Amino acid sequence: MNTLSQLAIAVEDISKAKAFFEMLTGKELSQPHNVESQKVNVAFIDMGDTKIELLEPAAEQTPITKFLQQRGGGIHHMGIMTDRFDELIEELKAAGIRTLGEPSIGAEGHRVLFLHPKDTFGVLVELEERK
Repeated sequence: MNTLSQLAIAVEDISKAKAFFEMLTGKELSQPHNVESQKVNVAFIDMGDTKIELLEPAAEQTPITKFLQQRGGGIHHMGIMTDRFDELIEELKAAGIRTLGEPSIGAEGHRVLFLHPKDTFGVLVELEERK
């Protein structure tokens, strides 16, 4: 079964966004932590089956930095969790959907892979392996 695991929002500063998202959701933001492989700091608000993920650049030249420079803050990607990770990737590739790189370890320790937004109707999609 596939589920929406997260809605990721790019922000310039997690500490500045914290109060708004906690007020909006009535829930606490997790302690930010660094995901070195993605060059990003992340924090989550658990909304039940789905999380809001705040993404902050952890270096000067990162995909999140570029996103913020081009568009400002906002929705960066949606995450889909699947227990058919490898099988689904092969099906998507066979259907002509390009991936961005190879699977890597994401913010919560799961294997993840991003799909090219030009092939996914303009939405950056992150596949996440259900453990």
